[in-house]
Amino acid sequence: MGFNWKKMISPLFILMACEAIGRAGLIDPFFFPPPSSMLKALYDMTLSGEVFPHIGISILRAVAGYMIAAGVGLSIGILVAWSKLFENIFDPLIELIRPISTFALVPVMFVWFGIGNGSKIAIIVKACFFPIVLNTIAGIKGVDVRLILAARALGAGGLQMWTKVLIPSALPMIITGMRISTAMSMLAIVGVEMLAADSGIGFLVIDAQRTFATDRMFAGIMVISLMGFSLDRLARFIQGNILVWHTETSMAGGN
Repeated sequence: MGFNWKKMISPLFILMACEAIGRAGLIDPFFFPPPSSMLKALYDMTLSGEVFPHIGISILRAVAGYMIAAGVGLSIGILVAWSKLFENIFDPLIELIRPISTFALVPVMFVWFGIGNGSKIAIIVKACFFPIVLNTIAGIKGVDVRLILAARALGAGGLQMWTKVLIPSALPMIITGMRISTAMSMLAIVGVEMLAADSGIGFLVIDAQRTFATDRMFAGIMVISLMGFSLDRLARFIQGNILVWHTETSMAGGN
């Protein structure tokens, strides 16, 4: 799966347009520096060794929270789809907690887990958990009943039904929920680092804003955008490899 350069035309066009507008003096560079100034600031920050430690810290927090959310979300999703008892237990809790803004829980997380990495990881878990658990439930419950009946007719038992029919059929929905959560992890970690942290890429951006270094601030925002883009590309690559059989089946069915 090669990289499609055609998809970079629109971002490059926007960058060139912003550069031209900035160089023409149509926008005060304090409020929106030209992209070349942002890149120079990013280059200087990279040379000084300032950027990569913050990126590493943010990624570690995001990955830790994401992995916990994936483990818990998949487990609860499967239990809810498997048992009416677990659905009655977890469904009201999911629907009560889900509408609460992630950042509204920041003070609670600080009280429970302190101001260190624990609270930040907990915020990421909250942000990532719901797309995973809801897509898992929807994917399993949405399996075509004809597949289930056919498997039963062929003698598939409980475990075989799950491993050979339900989970494979629900996998596209499950993977989609996990891919959505990669973006949620970035949104959550940057937000919580801006609110209360002394490290991480979110802290780097808000620290630059406090000192009115807008070129450094936008350079940090560029890093966040690139991190999110890279994570999405990685998630798409993994999705494409895991679900290659699903794509081939869909293509065959359309012929």
